[in-house]
Amino acid sequence: MKWWIFLVSLAFATFAAWLTFHTGVAPSTLLAVLVGAISLIWLLVLLTVPWNLYFSARSVIHEAHLSRERGIEVPQARENEAREIARRMFRFAIAGHIVSAAVIAVITFFSGAQVGYYFAGFYLLATAFRPAGSYLSHLRDRVTSLMEELHYPRQDVATLRTQVTDLTEARTKLDESVRDLDEKINQLRAELAALQVATETGDHDLNRRITQMTRRFDETVDGLSDNQELITGLKAFLRLVRSNPT
Repeated sequence: MKWWIFLVSLAFATFAAWLTFHTGVAPSTLLAVLVGAISLIWLLVLLTVPWNLYFSARSVIHEAHLSRERGIEVPQARENEAREIARRMFRFAIAGHIVSAAVIAVITFFSGAQVGYYFAGFYLLATAFRPAGSYLSHLRDRVTSLMEELHYPRQDVATLRTQVTDLTEARTKLDESVRDLDEKINQLRAELAALQVATETGDHDLNRRITQMTRRFDETVDGLSDNQELITGLKAFLRLVRSNPT
């Protein structure tokens, strides 16, 4: 940054020397132009740096109040620090305008250049430029904010956000319940399949045993010769049992 200032100063000095020796411009005129340029640059610095810091600090204070209205915790120390910065920058900006105007007025008084008084008055008048511009910008932002609040009230937005959060949590719980039910259903299906296999195996074993018992009974009955009617009835009963073992 210092090198840029040095190069600009050197270029301006070279240009001023060229004008003085080749065009016959009076050195006092060049000095007046130089002072005027420096005054304008300093005015731009006064209108930007301290005022920007001041309004940024005021924005921090405003956002802190809005956060508290919404129930968000904001440390009081942060707000106090922003207030202190805003106070210092406001005093610095006002003092910068007044002191600059006074310096220009003193230089003008001793140099006799009447145009300096216009610069001094412009410095004093410029004190109200940034506050007025920032106030109009604040009004524009406020109107925009009011319009947004009319279309989308903050309370409604907060309520909708809460409802969406509740629905999201309910859906998450429902998904977990569905997964648990799927696991239980799969477990029950596995148990039912195992029970069905065991039942079929037991039924097969029971039928096999009944068949073996009836065969042995037939063989035993066939070996008897007396009581033919009783034997015939028992055979009929065995055929009935064999046809319907359950």
